[in-house]
Amino acid sequence: MDSAAAKPIHRSWIVLAAKAVVVLQSLAIVYMLTSAWVTAAVSAGFVVVLTAVKALSRASRQADRIFEEELR
Repeated sequence: MDSAAAKPIHRSWIVLAAKAVVVLQSLAIVYMLTSAWVTAAVSAGFVVVLTAVKALSRASRQADRIFEEELR
């Protein structure tokens, strides 16, 4: 019997809900301390950072796959 742990294909809804709560609370704090325009800018910053992290992690996985194929 193989004892290797299975990798989950998708994230649990609890993890996604927790991350959404943290982001929304952060934006609420920014809104309370500043203005709506600053909150919009911070929201755009969150989106940019999230997009960059996803693109870089996807590129990293692709590079790893290419290197693995080349080393075979």
